[in-house]
Amino acid sequence: MDLQPENLPHTLHPYLEKISATILPSVALQLKSDDTLTLWQSKIGGQPYLPLDVTYPVDSEGNPLALLAQFNCAEIPNLPHFPDKGILQFYIAADDLYGMNFDDQQQQSGFKVLYFEQIIEDASQLKQDFSEVQLSEDDYLPFTGQYSIEFSLTSQPISLGDFAFAPKILGVDELYDFEDQFEGGDFEDDFIEPYDELASASGHRLGGYPYFTQTDPRQYNEKVQDYILLFQLDTDDVENDIMWGDSGVGNFFIHPDDLKKRDFSKVLYNWDCC
Repeated sequence: MDLQPENLPHTLHPYLEKISATILPSVALQLKSDDTLTLWQSKIGGQPYLPLDVTYPVDSEGNPLALLAQFNCAEIPNLPHFPDKGILQFYIAADDLYGMNFDDQQQQSGFKVLYFEQIIEDASQLKQDFSEVQLSEDDYLPFTGQYSIEFSLTSQPISLGDFAFAPKILGVDELYDFEDQFEGGDFEDDFIEPYDELASASGHRLGGYPYFTQTDPRQYNEKVQDYILLFQLDTDDVENDIMWGDSGVGNFFIHPDDLKKRDFSKVLYNWDCC
């Protein structure tokens, strides 16, 4: 991430030091349709890694969940506190809310996050018949197909949609509280758009900062304001068949201490769209 003044609009110069202090590593994900992946490889969609003694994940009504994403942690570039081995999985319900609970976004009744510390690379010891949990064409999911993942380590300054942007960078509670104090012209054209172009958080990623089409769900919930981005899957309908509602984005957040402990029981799941 190059934040040299000569590469930035002059309207961002007064905030350069504060912006630079927020830079975090992030792993960007490039997806490619691929039907040949093994049960233990990283993937979006497809069939999960599940040892024979593990029950297939279901929602609170007993309906099978769909594998949204699976990460073989040994394939991921090093990120602070992230596992460097094992398999991390995200499942969601195939309903019109994709399993999100608006009343309690941490209640894993319509989604599940599973972690397996040890990987069995012997297909005979893994579930291979998923015919009983096949979804129908009437089910709702934000994706179709299966995708391989290419990982690349990058870095990000805080994103414009992150609830902490306004207090950390501008010293105000809400982003548009700063509009009246802005000197230099139109706030949207001269500050918002240049910053969003510089530090867009859209796309698929692990770690770093999130992107939203609406509001950061952490903003009005003090209990989760220490939570960080765990995984983000964005709409990707040009090269792939991924669409959250109307061009939305899905995010999963976790407390750093829980991530260190490999405790994924209190993950916050959110998705929104235009």
